[in-house]
Amino acid sequence: MKRQLALLLTLIFCGNLFASVSLEEVKRIKNDKEVMISSFSKQEKERVLALYNDPEKNKKLTSIFYNTVYEFLNDDAKQCEADFYSRLEKNLATDGFQNSKEDIIDHLKFLRATNAIDDILYDIIVAISEDTQALRAVDLKAPHYKPLFSHKNRLEKNVLEDLYWRFKSWPDEKTSCSTQEYIRLRDSIITKEADSKRQRERYLKTLNSEALTKGLISLETFHKLEYYRGSKILEKRNIWLNDYFKIIFNAKNRMIPISKGYEVKNLDLESKYSSEKIQRFSSLTRRKVLYQKYNETQIIILAQIMQKASKRMGVDPDTTSSTPVIVQEYSTINANGEREISVEKIELDTQSQYNLARRLLRKDLVDAQMMSLFNNIKITYNDVVMASLEVGYITLEDIEFVVKYDDLWNPETTKFERMSRFVFSVLGYSTFFLPPPWNATASLALGIIENVVDGNNRNGANNDNPGTFIE
Repeated sequence: MKRQLALLLTLIFCGNLFASVSLEEVKRIKNDKEVMISSFSKQEKERVLALYNDPEKNKKLTSIFYNTVYEFLNDDAKQCEADFYSRLEKNLATDGFQNSKEDIIDHLKFLRATNAIDDILYDIIVAISEDTQALRAVDLKAPHYKPLFSHKNRLEKNVLEDLYWRFKSWPDEKTSCSTQEYIRLRDSIITKEADSKRQRERYLKTLNSEALTKGLISLETFHKLEYYRGSKILEKRNIWLNDYFKIIFNAKNRMIPISKGYEVKNLDLESKYSSEKIQRFSSLTRRKVLYQKYNETQIIILAQIMQKASKRMGVDPDTTSSTPVIVQEYSTINANGEREISVEKIELDTQSQYNLARRLLRKDLVDAQMMSLFNNIKITYNDVVMASLEVGYITLEDIEFVVKYDDLWNPETTKFERMSRFVFSVLGYSTFFLPPPWNATASLALGIIENVVDGNNRNGANNDNPGTFIE
């Protein structure tokens, strides 16, 4: 507990999150969570692997990428995305690799196909590449034509000097970052109509033009801002490079049990849970959703919910737990008018211990949801599972069983459905979260006792096990 508290305090109060990152630590970006590639097709993976058939050259390419990350994170500059991409281009060229946009994307596909990086980092750098290359192609000397309508209503509540002072000169991508400054500008605009992306885009078009007319920005800056305003790539992005690195270096694999470890023997044979898409035609996977919704501190807190539940069940690898006991004290008046104190101790059976732990897990989820840290974020049980996987507390082998936790208290199913689905799904899976001496056979026996069901009563309401008093 002290170790996790220290980690949490470090995350909250640490000033420079990337100070003194070693080259060995940079290898944390290696993929050990995503079984499938969601960013491009299997055919594309095969094409790239066939293209990169020189082992020594491939090793050198991976080394160049890791060294670029190392240089970027250890620089005292502001860690701008454009600066990272420029470093990557330069380092590739220095070591004799092609560095055109198409070549760099192929390099990234090779790194992803060999698990040197994950889908999230691949997507981020491809997006940076698309925007960087498109911005370079903008005609910065093109004439500016004032709009036909002045839209005075859009200028009334927006003070141009306050909005555009950071763009008197274009950010140098060292001490200030163009994408960050653009997002700040866009989000600082005051609109009268419904505050939507479409309305902000319209306002920004008017304000950019007026800022140029008043001499607050140059013509080149105007065209660059106009590119960003119309960039669909930038608008769709939800995960930024620095946010990704914060999670990787401050949360990923930070809660690996000491006595258990975290080892992925063959990633291709592991559970595809983290790589599964949320919707059929969406590119979002469960892991990408985790990175979009939460920062590194929130991920640690969610994983600690799973850790607490495991300790209560007596299955935390690093913790020896005693049998839970309910203690109640009674003060009774006797015939002499005196009070006698008696104490009753009830030792919980294994099933009650398990049920209590999952009930408290649900309570912990509710308590976390009420924290100000999670304002406007809906926490799901899947998020807790993914956070636990991200920090290394559970492994890909554990996933198939851990997700069944949710079935035991999902209010959308009947008690019979919850128990039967849980019991019959454990066959063939690791019993990671079943307290010893439970196993699949014992679970099945428990299920039969718990669900002595006749054909007329399928909801399980009258089939409670009298030996288990915490349901």
